Amino acid sequence: MLVGLHTHTHPNSWDSFLTPDEAVDQAKEVGLDLIVMTEHDWAWDEQQWRDLQKRHEDIRVLRAMELNTEDGHVVCFGLHEYIFGMHRSWELAGHVYKRGGCMIVAHPYRRQMPWRWENEEDNLAALVKAESNPLYRFGVAVEVANGRGVLKENTFSLTVSQNLGMPGTGADDAHEIKDLGKTATYFDADIRTEEDLIAALKSGRFWPIDRTGGTKLADPLYHDVPSDIEHIWREQAETRRRRHSEGMPEFQGRPEDHPHVLALKHA
Repeated sequence: MLVGLHTHTHPNSWDSFLTPDEAVDQAKEVGLDLIVMTEHDWAWDEQQWRDLQKRHEDIRVLRAMELNTEDGHVVCFGLHEYIFGMHRSWELAGHVYKRGGCMIVAHPYRRQMPWRWENEEDNLAALVKAESNPLYRFGVAVEVANGRGVLKENTFSLTVSQNLGMPGTGADDAHEIKDLGKTATYFDADIRTEEDLIAALKSGRFWPIDRTGGTKLADPLYHDVPSDIEHIWREQAETRRRRHSEGMPEFQGRPEDHPHVLALKHA
């Protein structure tokens, strides 16, 4: 199924020009099976979310939050309140994990991509620095195909994801109608509830898709679901296993109940 994991609506996100109903209607138009509302530092009221879902019974609608931390933005699933101190990534992660949730590192090219991105030396230095970002200790995935990002920005994010062996997601990061339909994340699971989505994200069995055919990610591998997706997922797991054994930054201080750590223990 195709899922939109990152959507902002007005007035819940101050910078969005989309109403919740417009976002859901457009999600249906572009062929999404599920859309997740992820407002900036703001939690959807449960009854408001249920009312929205009732008005659109032909598509699944879930809620999450995008939090701004000192280390960057992160989309949090399973968290439905803002608590003081969440601007610190390690403190935010504690609240998310306490609730059984998980996190995706959003548009990691921001704050990390070099100004002279075409300079190989600058780009390499920026990648090394980015990979030591504390957020990667806590996230289960990296947003590699951001619908509002340009090709060079998403390429930077994809490289970080590949180097870390972390699964990638695609998300429109929609703030207006024209944003929807550019990217999405494929899941091999049937997701109906928040619990289903969290379990699917923790499993790592998903794939980012550039639905524009190359303006967001140049590699055709990301323009559809690869035929050898099972092999790719195994390779990602092997990269994580290697980096864990080498004591790489994203595994230092990573919670023992992090899905990637648990998978290594049971491998």
